[in-house]
Amino acid sequence: MESFSRRTFLQSAAAATAAMQVVPRLHAEPADTAVPYPENGTLVPDEGWRLWIDEKAEWQNDEIYLPEEISWVDGKLCGKGQPLPEHEPTGGWGSLKKENGLEVTLPTTVEQHYWGKYGTGADGRPRPYTPEEYRYGATTPPKPPADDNVPQNGAYFGVSWWGQEIEIPAEMRGKRIFLHVRGARLRAEVYLNRKLVGYSIMEELPFECDLTSAADPGGFNLIAIRITNPFGRFDWVDGSNAKWGKLALYRSHGFAGLDRGMTVSAHGDVRIADAWVLNTPDVTKIQAFVSIETTPHNAALPITYQIIDPASGSILTKRTVFQDVQLNSGAPSHFRMPVHPTPLQLEAAELWDVSAPRLYHLRINVPGDTRTIAFGFRWFGPTGIGSDAMFRLNGRRIRVYSAISWGYWGLNGLFPVPELAEKEVVAAKALGLNCLNFHRNLAKEEVLRKQDELGLLRYMEPGAGKLAIGKLPASVKTSAEVSGPDIVMDKPVSEADKFAQRFMFVKCVEMVKAYRSHPSVIEYCLQNEIGADLKNPDTLAVLKAMHDEDPSRCVVLNDGFVAPPRKAAQAWYEPWSDDLKEGKLHRSDEEAWGDWWNQHQGAGDQWYDHFYKSPTEFTYRAPSKDVITEFGEMEGCARPDDHPLMVHQITGTYKKYGGASYDLKDHEEIIAGYEQFIAKWGFRKAFPTAESLFLALGRTEYESWMNYMENARLSDELDFAVISGWESTAIENHSGIVDNLRNFKSDPKLIAGSLLPVRPIAKLRALCVTQGESAVFDLFLANDTPQPATGTLTFSMITPSGKKRELITVPAPEHVVDQFTYLLKEGFETPKLVEEGLYRFKFAISSAPLNTQTKEIWVTGVSVNNSVAGSPWQVAVSGISPGLRKELSQLGPQFDVHEFEKGKPAQLIITSGMTAHTSATQSVGETTGTEANPINAVQTSTELGHIDPAILDAVRAGMPLLCIAQADSLSDGIAKQLSEAGAFAYRGNVGDFRAPWMGNWYFVREHPLFDGMPVNQAMGGFYQTPGRQSNGLLVEGENVEIVVGYSRDHDRRVGAGTFTTKLGNGKVVYHRVPPMHPVMQARFLANAIRWLTA
Repeated sequence: MESFSRRTFLQSAAAATAAMQVVPRLHAEPADTAVPYPENGTLVPDEGWRLWIDEKAEWQNDEIYLPEEISWVDGKLCGKGQPLPEHEPTGGWGSLKKENGLEVTLPTTVEQHYWGKYGTGADGRPRPYTPEEYRYGATTPPKPPADDNVPQNGAYFGVSWWGQEIEIPAEMRGKRIFLHVRGARLRAEVYLNRKLVGYSIMEELPFECDLTSAADPGGFNLIAIRITNPFGRFDWVDGSNAKWGKLALYRSHGFAGLDRGMTVSAHGDVRIADAWVLNTPDVTKIQAFVSIETTPHNAALPITYQIIDPASGSILTKRTVFQDVQLNSGAPSHFRMPVHPTPLQLEAAELWDVSAPRLYHLRINVPGDTRTIAFGFRWFGPTGIGSDAMFRLNGRRIRVYSAISWGYWGLNGLFPVPELAEKEVVAAKALGLNCLNFHRNLAKEEVLRKQDELGLLRYMEPGAGKLAIGKLPASVKTSAEVSGPDIVMDKPVSEADKFAQRFMFVKCVEMVKAYRSHPSVIEYCLQNEIGADLKNPDTLAVLKAMHDEDPSRCVVLNDGFVAPPRKAAQAWYEPWSDDLKEGKLHRSDEEAWGDWWNQHQGAGDQWYDHFYKSPTEFTYRAPSKDVITEFGEMEGCARPDDHPLMVHQITGTYKKYGGASYDLKDHEEIIAGYEQFIAKWGFRKAFPTAESLFLALGRTEYESWMNYMENARLSDELDFAVISGWESTAIENHSGIVDNLRNFKSDPKLIAGSLLPVRPIAKLRALCVTQGESAVFDLFLANDTPQPATGTLTFSMITPSGKKRELITVPAPEHVVDQFTYLLKEGFETPKLVEEGLYRFKFAISSAPLNTQTKEIWVTGVSVNNSVAGSPWQVAVSGISPGLRKELSQLGPQFDVHEFEKGKPAQLIITSGMTAHTSATQSVGETTGTEANPINAVQTSTELGHIDPAILDAVRAGMPLLCIAQADSLSDGIAKQLSEAGAFAYRGNVGDFRAPWMGNWYFVREHPLFDGMPVNQAMGGFYQTPGRQSNGLLVEGENVEIVVGYSRDHDRRVGAGTFTTKLGNGKVVYHRVPPMHPVMQARFLANAIRWLTA
C-alpha cells in the first residue's frame, strides 16, 4: 500500500497526576498492541485539524441525498444525476486559514469545544431542552415528569468546517486516490483543494471519497469537511424523524463531529473496494468475500487469499482463485465485479473466544492491490430450538451477560477516543460481563477493534430501526410516545416520510456491511421495544436485507416485551445452517413468542427483598427451556457518577483532547451543590468530600446489581441477561454502571463476583433481621463452565463482634453437561442472631477459594423502654395511615396509641397530615423502566396534607411532634403549615425521580434517630426505601438539623429526607423518607420516640 509523510500539528499534553484512588480505576492510556490493526491505507493525522464555526451558512432548505443517489458524472459529484452544489465557507475559502477557528484532535465534536458558546436560544445562549430533544424537557406549562429545566442545551445546530492539510506523494500521480472516513454526523460534504469529492448523510457510518480528480500529488492538499448538524436528541429516545427542508430523516444524537482513523489509499486499474469474512458452523472454516472494482477486459483475474498469523507474519494457508471479467461494450470505466464466496479452512486454527480472543489476518491480493482483514475463527448461535434452547460459542453453552450502552461518550459525546474505547472493554470484563449492547445507537469501529482484541461480545442496533418499516402513526404526538411495543408503524405516503424510511433501511443494511467481519459481533436487532405488524411486508423486508448481507448471525426484529402482557411481535432469522443455507425465519404469529422470549423489567430502583422469595419464586426466572429466553433490560438502579474524578480526567488526564467536554459544566455544578450541602449541614464527618458521597451511593447500585445478576444465574433456563444501563449520561440515563468516561461507580468486584464462572451463591430472603431471630438462606452453586466443580462448599458466619462460626458443609454437586445452576440446600436457617449490627456470611468452595461469596445482613431490634411508673406511654396520632398505626402498635405494649384530642394527655404526637381527601402514597413519575406508555395510568394526589391547628398549639407549648409525611401531597401541605408557623423556612421539594433510570437517593449520617442502624453511608439495600415515593425538602432555619440528605438524577440541589427542628418549646422530627425495610422502620420509630421524649 502507498504511504505518504505526515505533519504533526499538535503536541500531546503531559498526563496529569491521578487523583487519589478510592475504587479501582482503569489505565487512562490504551495499552500498546504488538500487532497493529490493518488500516488498508495511510492514516491521516488525528492531530492538527482546524474547526471553524460557520454561523451564517444557509442549510435549512438544502436538498439531501441518499448514498444510492450519489454518483460521479463527467468528473463531478452528482446527486440524482445533477451536480451537487459546492458550498464555500461564508466569507470565502480564506475563512479556513489557520488563524481562524480552533485546533482540535479527532475524534471530536463541535459540542466538546463550543458547548454553550453558540447557544440554541434566540439570544444565542443555552436554553432548557425542549421535549423534542429530551424526554423530560419542561413543557409549557411544566407538568411532571416533563418539568426538567435544569440542564441546558448548549449544542450548535448549523454548519461547521473541519480542515487538515496533508502531503500526497508524487508516486500517487496517475493512480486512483481514495479517502476513507470512519464516521461523521450528520451531513458531511468533503472537499479536497476546494473541489467537492465526497458526500454522506449516513450518520456515524463509514463512507469513502474519490480524491483522484482533485488531488495534487507531490504537494500539500487541503481536506475541508463541511458538517451540518440540523437537529438531534440528547436522551435515549430513538423513535422519531425531523424535517430538513422538504424531506425528513431520523433525529439521532445531536452532536456534530468527525471520528478519527481516516485513511488515504492509492490504487491502479484494479481496486478492492470491499472485503469481508463470515464465520461458519464448521468453526475452522470461513467464507471470504471480495468486491473488486476494475476496468473492462476479458481476462481471468487472479485473487489470492492468505491467512496470516499477525504476530509472526507467517502465511498459514493460501488459496488462489480466478474470476472471469466479461462485460459488454459501453460499460463504465470502472465497475464492480460480481461477489462470490470463497471457502477457506485452517484446521489447526486457535479459536476466538472471550477468554482467548485469537485473531488472524486475511490478506487478499489482486494485481495491483491488497486488502487485509482482521478476523477470528469462531461460531456463535442458538441451538435446540423447540426442545433445549441455548446459545453456544464454539460448541459450548454460553449465557450472555451484557449491559445496554446508549452510545454516549465523555469529551465529545459521539465517538470514543482510543483510551475510552479500550477502557470500555476492560471495564466490562472487570465487571464480569461477556458482552455489551449497542443500544438505540450505532456501533463504533474503535470499540469493536478492542472487543475483538480483548475478548468481549457485542450486540448491535442501528438506532430507530423501526423507521425502516414506515412512519409513526398520526396519533403519536409527543416525544414520550415515540417508543414502545404498542406503536405499529404506518405506511409512508408523503415524499418526506418515504425518504426517511429509505434512509433508515439503508442505514440498517450499511451497519451490517460495515461491521460483519468483527468476531465480537453476535447479533443484529432492528429495534428495542418495537411494535410491528408481521403481515406488513416492510416489517420483514428490512430483516431479510440485513440477513442477506450477513447470514452468519441472528437478525432479530425486537428486543423487549415479547412476553405477556404486552405480547409484542417477534421475528428473527437464525444464522445459516451447517450446509450454509439461509437460516430459518421465526415468527410470533406462527410460533409462541417467535421462539425468542424477551422481557424488559427496567422499573426497579434498587434491590428489594421481594425480588427473591424462594428457589421457585424470584425475579428473572425464565419461563421456558424450549425457546431462547432473554431479559433484555433488567431492573435498574440509578446513582450519580464520580463527578470529581470526571472533572479531573477531562481537564487533566485527557487534556490532549482539548481539556473540554460537552458536559463539563454539568459535573462542576453538581459537585458544587453537594459540597455546599455537606459543609453546611454537618455531613463532612460522614462524607469528607462530595466524591466520597458519590462512591457511597454508587456502592448501593453495585450491590443491587450483584443481587440481580445472582438471580439471573439461578434460572438455568435463562440465556441472555442485560443490565439496564452501561454508561450514564449528562442529562437523562443515570442508571449506567459506569460513567461516560467508563469509570466505575464503586468497587467492580461487587458485580464481578456475582458473575464468576464458578460461584457459590447463598440467596438470603431478607437483608435485615430482627434481633434474636434467624436468617433464612437458599444455597446454590453456579457453574457456567463445561468442567465439573469439585470439592466441598462451606457456609459460615461472622458476627458483629468478630466471632466466626461454620454453619454447614455440602459436597459439590455431580456435574451435568450444559447445566449452569445447582440447588444445594433450600431453606437453611441460621442460629438465632443475637448481636446487633452487621453479620457477614461466607459461602466458599474448596476447589476455588477465591470465588467465595460474602453476604451481609443487618440485625437490629426495638428495645425501647419508655414508660412512666409502669404505665404505657401515651402516643397521640392524627391523620396517619392504617399501615403506620399498625407499625406503632407492633413496637410493644409500652405504647398506648390513640387519636389526638385537644387537652387529652400524651407524651408526643405523630402525624402524617392525612385528611379525608388525601392519600398516604402518590406517584408522579413514570412507572416503568423503558415503556413510554404504562399499561395503567399513574394515579396522583393533589389534596395537600394538613395538621390540626390544635396540634401546632400543643407543640409550641412543649409537646414533641413526629411528622411522617411520606407522600408529596402530604408533605407539601404540612411543610407549608410548619413553615408559616415558624418551625423552618420551606423552599419546596427537590423532586421525585421522574423515571427509574434517572434515579434518586438518600444518605444518612450518625444521629440518635438512627441508633442501631447503618449510618454514615448511602441508604441502600438495608433500608429499601421505595424510589417512587421518595423526595426531599429544601429547608432553612436556625434550629434545623438535617440527618438524612436527598437528591436525584442530575439535580444540583440536595434536600432533607429527615431533619429536626423546634416550634416554640416543642421538638420536631420531620421524616419525609418513605417506609423503610420493616425491621429498620420499627427501629427508627422507636428511636424517634426515644429522642423526642428524652
